[in-house]
Amino acid sequence: MGEIFLARLEGAGGFEKLYVIKRILPHLAGDSRFRAMLISEARIAAKMSHANICQVYELAENDHQLYIVMEYLEGITLLGVLRKYSRQKRQLALGFIAGMVHQVAEGLHYAHELSDRDGSLMHIVHRDVTPSNLFLTESGVAKVHDFGVAKAKDSSNTESGAVKGKFAYMAPEQLAGGEVDRRADIFALGVVTIEMISGRRLFQRKTDYLTFRAVMEQPLPDFRRHRVELPEGVVPVLTRAVARDPAERYATVREFDAALSEVIGKPWGQAELSELVRSDFSDELRRHHTEVSGVVRRGVPRTMPIILESPSDPDAEEYSSYETSVENVDTKVSQPGVGKPLRARALANWKPIAAGVGSAVLLIVLLFVIPGMRGTRHEARPPVIVAAGSSAPYGDAIHTRNTELAACVARHPEALPEGTQAMVQITADGHPRQVSFTPEAVEHTPLGICLREVLTTAVFPSGDGERELALTVHR
Repeated sequence: MGEIFLARLEGAGGFEKLYVIKRILPHLAGDSRFRAMLISEARIAAKMSHANICQVYELAENDHQLYIVMEYLEGITLLGVLRKYSRQKRQLALGFIAGMVHQVAEGLHYAHELSDRDGSLMHIVHRDVTPSNLFLTESGVAKVHDFGVAKAKDSSNTESGAVKGKFAYMAPEQLAGGEVDRRADIFALGVVTIEMISGRRLFQRKTDYLTFRAVMEQPLPDFRRHRVELPEGVVPVLTRAVARDPAERYATVREFDAALSEVIGKPWGQAELSELVRSDFSDELRRHHTEVSGVVRRGVPRTMPIILESPSDPDAEEYSSYETSVENVDTKVSQPGVGKPLRARALANWKPIAAGVGSAVLLIVLLFVIPGMRGTRHEARPPVIVAAGSSAPYGDAIHTRNTELAACVARHPEALPEGTQAMVQITADGHPRQVSFTPEAVEHTPLGICLREVLTTAVFPSGDGERELALTVHR
């Protein structure tokens, strides 16, 4: 929704200070929803003043474009740290991990405890505590930033059923579109801590659906497999932090921090954290300093923006993930120490999740395309298959039937109701057992009958048991 710029404030006697400006992308600037989110972010962040939270100074508007002015930080995100260490097959020192958790916990605890002017608790929940939103400065100060999806009392970001944040770090109750409190941030920080310890993503998978299932159902892996020197007492601390039932988690982020420090050892201080940044990321910092110096040097034309870095989240394969199977998890029994699987609740809340995310998380989408008419003759192109990540084998299976599907569309031009879905029951050996449609009326149309006949001839990847594949059908 936004873009950021490096900005320089100039004053008398050669005074200058660098800031960051964040504004809504021009094509979204008139959208009331995005304006409300930016205003909410600015209002929440502006009330906070803490060493471990990125400061927001101003919310303003220019040429009908809202922007906020924020603290400029030099250093590296925790995501950058994890990516480099993973690539080099190195492990972060336990003292570094404890030091990062301590500073981040202090920033989050301050936000969680913040009161309004009337003394009432603001009930701030960040909701997006991820490695990309945790920054470590050159001077060794950890900063929590990007309160763009934060929840607070009377905030415009509190609507029920909306899912905001990154799936791999969401608490189950947040992912299910339910009410969240500070314990959702404790869950997210627990996930981040596990990733710092193991050098692997805990729940991130190649598709949103698989990530969703991992958060909701995956048994926690054995962390000590990747850190044999990990003190035994660390495992129950981490297990409690990421319990699926919020009642089983720590009550405050400070409690989690204290419990972790007690079993993991003394946290690194600011000087030690700074030394790691300056030594391990000297090339990156030098390059960044050179780029910034070139931009702010006096006399340089300032008519074009310069992009210094892309903060986008990397693909899962760039950062190793745990691949614990969730297919055979007994969802009727709680996994030892990790809370209740919440599968029934997840399925019950699936529709609001899909609506809140604004994308088809579970679905492979078939787009049946018919080009414009030439005279009285219809020409049909093969359907387009949209299949992300590990869903591709299913898309490939349907792709082999493109010609037949296109022929169905060409022969039967009747309209399809909006939201039409084909539900395919697949046996363990990969053969369709049943194909049905919603709404039911589609089943009895010539087009529905034709599509069903084609889909029943597809051969899908085999699995451990029966599966149901949902296909959204559009013209």
